[in-house]
Amino acid sequence: MGKLIFFALIATAVYFFFFKKKEVSEKKETQNELIMCDKCKTFYPKNEIKQINGKNICKDCYANS
Repeated sequence: MGKLIFFALIATAVYFFFFKKKEVSEKKETQNELIMCDKCKTFYPKNEIKQINGKNICKDCYANS
């Protein structure tokens, strides 16, 4: 009985160590989505793009306009 509990604890630890991290990394990939600036045609991360009048403008182009 003790060996079964020990095996279950080891299996649970291995599951959390190897498989739970994959779910976190998949979320990071969707956050790093690249969007093209309509003015300079350069791709930037989604958090660096502003939408102005329906167009995607990067922070640099917005600051220089």
